[in-house]
Amino acid sequence: MNNTIIKWIKNNKKISFFIITLLTLLIFLLYPGNDITCLDRVSPTSTHIETTNARDILETDLPDSEHKLTLIFIPKGSYQIAGSDPPTEITYPYWLGKYEVTQEEWKKVMGWTPVPELNEEDTIAMGALYPMCQISYYECLDFCDRLTEMAQQQGILPEGYCFSLPTVAQWELACSCGKEIVSSGNLEKIAWTNPHGAKARVYPVGLKEPNAWGFHDMRGNVWELCADFYHPHRLYGSNPVNWKTDTGNLTDMGLSITSVGGGLFYSILDNKEEIPRRKYYADSRKSDTGLRVALVPAQQHQLLKERLKHLHPVPDWWKNIKGSFELMYFYTKVYIRTYWGSLPDL
Repeated sequence: MNNTIIKWIKNNKKISFFIITLLTLLIFLLYPGNDITCLDRVSPTSTHIETTNARDILETDLPDSEHKLTLIFIPKGSYQIAGSDPPTEITYPYWLGKYEVTQEEWKKVMGWTPVPELNEEDTIAMGALYPMCQISYYECLDFCDRLTEMAQQQGILPEGYCFSLPTVAQWELACSCGKEIVSSGNLEKIAWTNPHGAKARVYPVGLKEPNAWGFHDMRGNVWELCADFYHPHRLYGSNPVNWKTDTGNLTDMGLSITSVGGGLFYSILDNKEEIPRRKYYADSRKSDTGLRVALVPAQQHQLLKERLKHLHPVPDWWKNIKGSFELMYFYTKVYIRTYWGSLPDL
Protein backbone atom coordinates (compact mmCIF):
# COMPACT_ATOMS: atom_id res chain seq x y z
CA MET A 1 0.00 0.00 0.00
CA ASN A 2 2.73 2.47 1.02
CA ASN A 3 4.83 1.57 -2.07
CA THR A 4 1.82 2.22 -4.33
CA ILE A 5 1.28 5.66 -2.77
CA ILE A 6 4.96 6.54 -3.14
CA LYS A 7 4.97 5.47 -6.81
CA TRP A 8 1.84 7.55 -7.48
CA ILE A 9 3.44 10.58 -5.82
CA LYS A 10 6.57 10.20 -7.95
CA ASN A 11 4.53 9.87 -11.15
CA ASN A 12 2.15 12.74 -10.33
CA LYS A 13 4.37 15.31 -8.65
CA LYS A 14 2.31 18.37 -9.49
CA ILE A 15 -0.97 16.86 -8.31
CA SER A 16 0.61 15.37 -5.18
CA PHE A 17 2.30 18.70 -4.41
CA PHE A 18 -1.07 20.51 -4.44
CA ILE A 19 -2.72 17.78 -2.36
CA ILE A 20 0.06 17.89 0.24
CA THR A 21 -0.11 21.70 0.31
CA LEU A 22 -3.87 21.65 0.91
CA LEU A 23 -3.53 19.01 3.62
CA THR A 24 -0.82 21.08 5.30
CA LEU A 25 -3.05 24.16 5.29
CA LEU A 26 -5.91 22.15 6.78
CA ILE A 27 -3.65 20.80 9.49
CA PHE A 28 -2.42 24.24 10.51
CA LEU A 29 -5.94 25.70 10.37
CA LEU A 30 -7.78 22.90 12.18
CA TYR A 31 -5.17 21.25 14.37
CA PRO A 32 -5.53 22.58 17.94
CA GLY A 33 -2.75 24.86 19.10
CA ASN A 34 -2.84 24.03 22.82
CA ASP A 35 0.13 21.70 22.64
CA ILE A 36 3.85 22.16 23.17
CA THR A 37 6.36 20.40 20.95
CA CYS A 38 9.27 22.82 21.29
CA LEU A 39 10.59 24.61 24.37
CA ASP A 40 11.54 28.25 23.97
CA ARG A 41 15.22 28.96 24.15
CA VAL A 42 16.21 29.61 27.76
CA SER A 43 19.54 31.20 28.63
CA PRO A 44 19.44 32.73 32.12
CA THR A 45 22.39 34.89 33.10
CA SER A 46 24.61 33.10 35.56
CA THR A 47 28.31 33.44 36.32
CA HIS A 48 28.26 29.79 37.33
CA ILE A 49 27.20 28.75 33.83
CA GLU A 50 29.50 31.18 32.00
CA THR A 51 32.54 29.68 33.74
CA THR A 52 31.39 26.04 33.48
CA ASN A 53 32.98 23.72 30.94
CA ALA A 54 31.65 20.59 29.30
CA ARG A 55 31.75 17.54 31.60
CA ASP A 56 32.33 19.64 34.73
CA ILE A 57 30.82 18.11 37.85
CA LEU A 58 28.18 19.60 40.17
CA GLU A 59 27.55 17.81 43.47
CA THR A 60 24.61 18.11 45.85
CA ASP A 61 24.96 17.12 49.51
CA LEU A 62 22.36 14.74 50.92
CA PRO A 63 21.16 14.89 54.54
CA ASP A 64 22.89 12.61 57.04
CA SER A 65 25.14 11.15 54.37
CA GLU A 66 28.70 11.48 53.12
CA HIS A 67 27.37 10.61 49.67
CA LYS A 68 26.79 13.37 47.10
CA LEU A 69 24.43 13.31 44.14
CA THR A 70 26.63 13.95 41.09
CA LEU A 71 25.63 15.65 37.83
CA ILE A 72 27.60 16.36 34.64
CA PHE A 73 27.39 19.67 32.77
CA ILE A 74 26.27 19.68 29.11
CA PRO A 75 26.76 23.10 27.47
CA LYS A 76 24.40 22.42 24.52
CA GLY A 77 24.57 20.38 21.37
CA SER A 78 22.85 18.30 18.72
CA TYR A 79 22.60 14.68 17.60
CA GLN A 80 20.90 12.48 15.03
CA ILE A 81 19.08 9.18 15.47
CA ALA A 82 20.04 8.04 11.96
CA GLY A 83 21.76 9.60 8.97
CA SER A 84 18.53 10.30 7.08
CA ASP A 85 16.77 11.92 10.03
CA PRO A 86 16.97 15.65 10.77
CA PRO A 87 19.13 16.59 13.76
CA THR A 88 17.77 17.34 17.21
CA GLU A 89 19.31 20.31 19.01
CA ILE A 90 19.36 21.50 22.62
CA THR A 91 20.13 25.22 22.57
CA TYR A 92 20.74 25.87 26.26
CA PRO A 93 23.04 24.32 28.90
CA TYR A 94 21.89 21.86 31.56
CA TRP A 95 23.20 19.16 33.88
CA LEU A 96 22.28 15.45 33.96
CA GLY A 97 22.85 12.82 36.62
CA LYS A 98 26.04 10.83 36.21
CA TYR A 99 24.17 7.77 37.49
CA GLU A 100 20.62 6.61 37.86
CA VAL A 101 19.17 7.80 41.18
CA THR A 102 20.04 5.20 43.81
CA GLN A 103 17.91 3.82 46.62
CA GLU A 104 20.12 5.61 49.17
CA GLU A 105 19.71 8.95 47.40
CA TRP A 106 15.96 8.50 47.21
CA LYS A 107 15.64 7.62 50.90
CA LYS A 108 17.82 10.57 52.00
CA VAL A 109 15.65 13.00 50.03
CA MET A 110 12.19 11.45 50.40
CA GLY A 111 12.54 9.66 53.74
CA TRP A 112 11.16 6.35 52.45
CA THR A 113 11.66 3.55 49.97
CA PRO A 114 8.83 1.36 48.66
CA VAL A 115 8.08 -2.07 50.07
CA PRO A 116 8.41 -4.65 47.28
CA GLU A 117 5.15 -6.40 46.40
CA LEU A 118 6.34 -8.68 43.63
CA ASN A 119 6.13 -12.23 42.39
CA GLU A 120 9.10 -14.58 42.06
CA GLU A 121 9.85 -13.52 38.48
CA ASP A 122 9.83 -9.80 39.27
CA THR A 123 12.36 -9.16 42.03
CA ILE A 124 13.74 -5.84 43.27
CA ALA A 125 17.40 -5.92 44.29
CA MET A 126 17.70 -3.93 47.49
CA GLY A 127 20.76 -1.92 48.49
CA ALA A 128 22.12 1.61 48.81
CA LEU A 129 23.81 1.66 45.39
CA TYR A 130 21.04 -0.09 43.47
CA PRO A 131 18.91 2.15 41.23
CA MET A 132 15.64 3.33 42.70
CA CYS A 133 12.59 1.76 41.09
CA GLN A 134 8.93 0.95 41.77
CA ILE A 135 8.06 4.66 41.87
CA SER A 136 5.49 6.72 39.98
CA TYR A 137 6.11 9.64 37.64
CA TYR A 138 4.51 12.03 40.12
CA GLU A 139 6.74 10.77 42.95
CA CYS A 140 9.75 11.40 40.71
CA LEU A 141 8.67 15.01 40.19
CA ASP A 142 8.20 15.37 43.95
CA PHE A 143 11.73 14.03 44.43
CA CYS A 144 13.03 16.70 42.05
CA ASP A 145 11.18 19.47 43.93
CA ARG A 146 12.60 18.37 47.28
CA LEU A 147 16.08 18.07 45.82
CA THR A 148 15.77 21.63 44.52
CA GLU A 149 14.88 22.86 48.01
CA MET A 150 17.94 21.11 49.48
CA ALA A 151 20.28 22.52 46.83
CA GLN A 152 18.86 26.02 47.33
CA GLN A 153 19.60 25.79 51.03
CA GLN A 154 23.17 24.78 50.18
CA GLY A 155 23.45 27.75 47.81
CA ILE A 156 24.82 25.67 44.94
CA LEU A 157 22.05 26.10 42.35
CA PRO A 158 22.92 28.27 39.34
CA GLU A 159 20.56 31.20 38.85
CA GLY A 160 17.29 30.26 37.19
CA TYR A 161 17.78 26.48 37.41
CA CYS A 162 16.02 23.66 39.27
CA PHE A 163 15.91 19.86 39.30
CA SER A 164 13.48 18.02 37.04
CA LEU A 165 13.19 14.95 34.86
CA PRO A 166 15.04 15.41 31.56
CA THR A 167 13.16 15.62 28.29
CA VAL A 168 13.73 12.70 25.94
CA ALA A 169 15.90 14.97 23.76
CA GLN A 170 18.06 16.05 26.71
CA TRP A 171 18.49 12.41 27.72
CA GLU A 172 19.32 11.29 24.18
CA LEU A 173 21.90 14.07 23.71
CA ALA A 174 23.76 12.80 26.79
CA CYS A 175 23.45 9.21 25.59
CA SER A 176 24.72 10.03 22.10
CA CYS A 177 27.53 12.32 23.32
CA GLY A 178 26.65 14.77 20.56
CA LYS A 179 27.04 12.29 17.72
CA GLU A 180 24.82 10.24 15.48
CA ILE A 181 23.27 7.47 17.54
CA VAL A 182 24.50 4.15 16.18
CA SER A 183 24.85 0.67 17.61
CA SER A 184 28.02 0.42 19.63
CA GLY A 185 30.50 -2.33 18.81
CA ASN A 186 31.43 -2.44 22.51
CA LEU A 187 27.91 -2.33 23.89
CA GLU A 188 28.71 -4.95 26.54
CA LYS A 189 31.32 -2.61 28.07
CA ILE A 190 28.82 0.18 28.81
CA ALA A 191 25.45 -1.62 29.01
CA TRP A 192 23.70 -4.46 30.79
CA THR A 193 22.59 -6.25 27.65
CA ASN A 194 20.74 -9.18 29.30
CA PRO A 195 21.72 -11.82 26.71
CA HIS A 196 19.70 -15.01 26.37
CA GLY A 197 20.21 -17.42 29.25
CA ALA A 198 21.18 -14.70 31.72
CA LYS A 199 19.00 -13.99 34.71
CA ALA A 200 17.69 -10.49 34.10
CA ARG A 201 17.97 -8.28 37.18
CA VAL A 202 19.02 -4.84 38.40
CA TYR A 203 22.66 -4.08 39.16
CA PRO A 204 24.34 -1.43 41.37
CA VAL A 205 24.98 1.77 39.43
CA GLY A 206 28.38 2.54 37.93
CA LEU A 207 29.75 -0.99 37.50
CA LYS A 208 29.95 -0.69 33.71
CA GLU A 209 32.22 1.76 31.90
CA PRO A 210 30.85 5.28 31.31
CA ASN A 211 30.11 6.65 27.86
CA ALA A 212 32.36 9.28 26.27
CA TRP A 213 30.77 12.09 28.33
CA GLY A 214 31.03 10.19 31.64
CA PHE A 215 27.43 8.93 32.06
CA HIS A 216 26.92 5.43 33.43
CA ASP A 217 24.16 2.88 32.78
CA MET A 218 22.32 4.80 30.08
CA ARG A 219 21.76 1.54 28.25
CA GLY A 220 20.13 -1.21 30.28
CA ASN A 221 19.88 -1.71 34.07
CA VAL A 222 16.52 0.09 34.58
CA TRP A 223 14.28 2.06 32.24
CA GLU A 224 14.52 5.78 32.98
CA LEU A 225 11.51 8.08 33.11
CA CYS A 226 11.63 11.29 31.10
CA ALA A 227 9.50 14.42 31.35
CA ASP A 228 7.77 13.85 27.98
CA PHE A 229 4.25 12.56 27.65
CA TYR A 230 4.35 9.52 25.39
CA HIS A 231 4.26 10.00 21.63
CA PRO A 232 4.50 7.18 19.05
CA HIS A 233 6.92 9.14 16.84
CA ARG A 234 10.23 10.71 17.78
CA LEU A 235 10.33 14.50 17.87
CA TYR A 236 13.05 16.41 16.02
CA GLY A 237 14.18 20.00 15.79
CA SER A 238 15.15 22.54 18.44
CA ASN A 239 14.43 21.63 22.10
CA PRO A 240 11.57 19.22 21.28
CA VAL A 241 9.22 17.94 23.97
CA ASN A 242 5.72 16.46 23.98
CA TRP A 243 3.43 18.13 26.53
CA LYS A 244 0.13 17.94 24.69
CA THR A 245 -2.81 18.11 27.08
CA ASP A 246 -5.52 16.47 24.98
CA THR A 247 -4.01 13.93 22.60
CA GLY A 248 -5.53 10.90 24.30
CA ASN A 249 -2.49 10.35 26.56
CA LEU A 250 -4.85 10.66 29.52
CA THR A 251 -6.89 7.43 29.61
CA ASP A 252 -8.61 5.26 32.21
CA MET A 253 -5.18 3.77 32.94
CA GLY A 254 -3.62 7.18 33.54
CA LEU A 255 -1.27 9.56 31.76
CA SER A 256 1.18 7.97 29.31
CA ILE A 257 4.84 8.90 29.91
CA THR A 258 7.98 8.06 27.93
CA SER A 259 10.71 5.90 29.46
CA VAL A 260 14.01 5.22 27.70
CA GLY A 261 17.18 3.15 27.78
CA GLY A 262 15.97 -0.42 28.31
CA GLY A 263 15.81 -2.38 31.53
CA LEU A 264 14.83 -5.66 33.17
CA PHE A 265 13.76 -8.46 30.82
CA TYR A 266 14.81 -6.36 27.80
CA SER A 267 17.58 -7.59 25.51
CA ILE A 268 19.35 -4.64 23.94
CA LEU A 269 21.25 -7.02 21.68
CA ASP A 270 18.01 -8.41 20.25
CA ASN A 271 16.40 -5.03 19.62
CA LYS A 272 17.68 -3.05 16.66
CA GLU A 273 16.21 0.26 17.88
CA GLU A 274 19.17 2.46 18.71
CA ILE A 275 17.66 3.92 21.89
CA PRO A 276 14.70 1.94 23.25
CA ARG A 277 11.56 3.89 24.17
CA ARG A 278 8.33 2.67 25.72
CA LYS A 279 5.06 3.85 27.22
CA TYR A 280 4.81 4.05 31.00
CA TYR A 281 1.65 5.00 32.88
CA ALA A 282 2.35 7.83 35.30
CA ASP A 283 0.66 6.07 38.25
CA SER A 284 2.60 2.82 37.68
CA ARG A 285 5.26 1.55 40.05
CA LYS A 286 7.28 -1.00 38.09
CA SER A 287 10.36 -2.82 39.32
CA ASP A 288 12.22 -2.22 36.05
CA THR A 289 11.79 1.59 35.90
CA GLY A 290 13.68 4.35 37.70
CA LEU A 291 14.97 7.85 37.00
CA ARG A 292 17.98 10.05 36.31
CA VAL A 293 17.61 13.68 37.39
CA ALA A 294 18.44 16.77 35.35
CA LEU A 295 19.21 20.33 36.39
CA VAL A 296 17.35 22.48 33.87
CA PRO A 297 16.02 26.03 33.50
CA ALA A 298 13.25 26.52 36.06
CA GLN A 299 10.94 27.70 33.29
CA GLN A 300 11.04 24.19 31.80
CA HIS A 301 9.98 22.53 35.05
CA GLN A 302 7.29 25.13 35.76
CA LEU A 303 5.87 24.67 32.28
CA LEU A 304 5.62 20.93 32.83
CA LYS A 305 3.74 21.49 36.09
CA GLU A 306 1.31 23.82 34.30
CA ARG A 307 0.65 21.25 31.60
CA LEU A 308 -0.10 18.59 34.21
CA LYS A 309 -2.70 20.88 35.81
CA HIS A 310 -4.55 21.30 32.51
CA LEU A 311 -4.73 17.68 31.43
CA HIS A 312 -8.19 16.51 30.48
CA PRO A 313 -9.61 13.36 28.87
CA VAL A 314 -11.14 13.60 25.42
CA PRO A 315 -13.85 11.50 23.71
CA ASP A 316 -12.82 8.69 21.38
CA TRP A 317 -14.16 10.42 18.26
CA TRP A 318 -11.93 13.44 18.92
CA LYS A 319 -8.93 11.17 19.53
CA ASN A 320 -9.51 9.61 16.11
CA ILE A 321 -9.74 13.01 14.39
CA LYS A 322 -6.60 14.28 16.12
CA GLY A 323 -4.82 11.02 15.38
CA SER A 324 -5.63 11.40 11.69
CA PHE A 325 -4.28 14.95 11.64
CA GLU A 326 -1.14 13.87 13.47
CA LEU A 327 -0.60 11.11 10.92
CA MET A 328 -1.12 13.52 8.01
CA TYR A 329 1.24 16.01 9.62
CA PHE A 330 3.88 13.30 10.08
CA TYR A 331 3.69 12.14 6.45
CA THR A 332 3.64 15.76 5.24
CA LYS A 333 6.98 16.35 6.97
CA VAL A 334 8.36 13.12 5.48
CA TYR A 335 7.16 14.16 2.01
CA ILE A 336 8.66 17.64 2.22
CA ARG A 337 11.94 16.28 3.56
CA THR A 338 12.12 13.62 0.83
CA TYR A 339 10.95 15.52 -2.24
CA TRP A 340 11.64 19.18 -1.48
CA GLY A 341 14.67 19.20 -3.69
CA SER A 342 12.69 17.94 -6.68
CA LEU A 343 9.37 19.74 -6.37
CA PRO A 344 7.75 20.52 -9.74
CA ASP A 345 7.97 23.96 -11.33
CA LEU A 346 4.65 25.75 -10.94
